[in-house]
Amino acid sequence: MKVYVAGPLADAAAVRAVQDAVVAAGHQLSLDWTRGPDVAFADGYGSDLAMSADIATTDLDGVMDADAVLVVASDHEGRGMFVELGAALARAREGDLAHVVVVGHVRHDSVFYYHPAVQRASTVEEWLASL
Repeated sequence: MKVYVAGPLADAAAVRAVQDAVVAAGHQLSLDWTRGPDVAFADGYGSDLAMSADIATTDLDGVMDADAVLVVASDHEGRGMFVELGAALARAREGDLAHVVVVGHVRHDSVFYYHPAVQRASTVEEWLASL
């Protein structure tokens, strides 16, 4: 299964830990944005519009190519991860994505975490065991 793991840019380490567990369980990533140019723009994407457009396109392609989209709940607020969640929910609504999962304890609430297509898991291991 190809998995996309979304999360706050400020919590890339937690996203990497979830990605590592996914790969260790025999799955692959549709994209690892945590080791790409995303992290270089933590202070503002407006400084390089062309690069930012490429990042946005690549990240969304990763969501569209995935068989599962995991959203890592974090102490940090996210922005892009909610776009990724929205794209995943649109795919789920069309019957094109069976796994939209929020992983961890939610600290920054969103109504979309409670959409009927969203599964909840305390840990990535819990979700992996449910497959």
